[in-house]
This record gives sequence, C-alpha cells and structure tokens, in this order.
Amino acid sequence: MPKTSWKIGELASQCGITVRTLHHYHQIGLLVPSEFTEAGHRLYTKADVSKLQQILSLKQLGLSLEEIHNFIENPNYNPMLVVQTQLEIINEQIKLKEKLRYELEQLQTLLSFNQNISADQLLKIMELIRMNENNYLTPELVKKMRAFLNSLTEEKKLKMKKMLPLVDETQKQALQKMILK
Repeated sequence: MPKTSWKIGELASQCGITVRTLHHYHQIGLLVPSEFTEAGHRLYTKADVSKLQQILSLKQLGLSLEEIHNFIENPNYNPMLVVQTQLEIINEQIKLKEKLRYELEQLQTLLSFNQNISADQLLKIMELIRMNENNYLTPELVKKMRAFLNSLTEEKKLKMKKMLPLVDETQKQALQKMILK
C-alpha cells in the first residue's frame, strides 16, 4: 500500500533538503503541512509532496521564494509549464554536454597520436566548457521563449521578466534584450 503521509524528517531526507528548510517554508506560508499528529508534529500528504516538487522546480529555475509563492498562488498557475521549461533546459544542457564530449574525444584522439591541434579546436572546446558552466540558452530556446512572450499581454510580460531562469544579472540583462526587443 502506497504511503499517504510523511513526517518532516522523512520528507526532508527523501527530497535531499533539510528539516530547517521545511520549517522555513511552513513559517513563510509557502508549504504548510496538511495534517498534524495529536502531538502537533507536521505530517505532509501527497498533495504537499506535489507542491514541494513544484517549489523545488521553480527554485531550480532561479525564482526567489517570494516569486515562487506568488507564482503558485496565482489562479492561472500551470505546473505543466514548469515541467516543460525544466525539460527544455535539461535537453539543451544535454546537447551541450554531448557536443563537449565529442570535441574532447576528438582532442583525446589527436593527442594520443601526437597530432597537431589547431587553436580553433581549442577555442571551440573552451567555448563549450564556458557554455556548460553558465546555464547557456541556445538560440532555439531563446526563439521559443520570445514566441511565448509575444503571445502574452503587457502585464504578464512584466511579471515574466522577473522569472527568467538565469544565474547572474549580466546574463539576465542580455536575455531580456534578446527576448523583449
């Protein structure tokens, strides 16, 4: 029989987060457990686990806890879009890693036969390494994001600007320029 509720320590352990994180989510109203034991201990239901998955996914996309709270509480919130976005980003990361692997295999072959390696080959490898490190978004993904944003109202565009899944301010500004021309 499938499990229907989890104690805070069990859930934290299975999700790879800390009990303190779950306490914080409860304290700020982001994830309030649906049930409590007679002794007042938190019990998380399947619905709570589903909400936690969405919270962790949105956090991975770079949203702040406040943005996540506003996003999830929005009546138009669609968890499918979060999963779709994550999949697209992961697929792009896989493509980049495969390109890097291919180039490194070529370099390894050349090195094993003491062949001359061009500066262009080395520069290409360094570029792929940089792209793998910086959550690079391909032109195809930027094009998809631009088409999606063009279908939104101005009010929704302003909200979406805050939700760009990027690591640093420089990248965020560059992507905003590309998407919101």
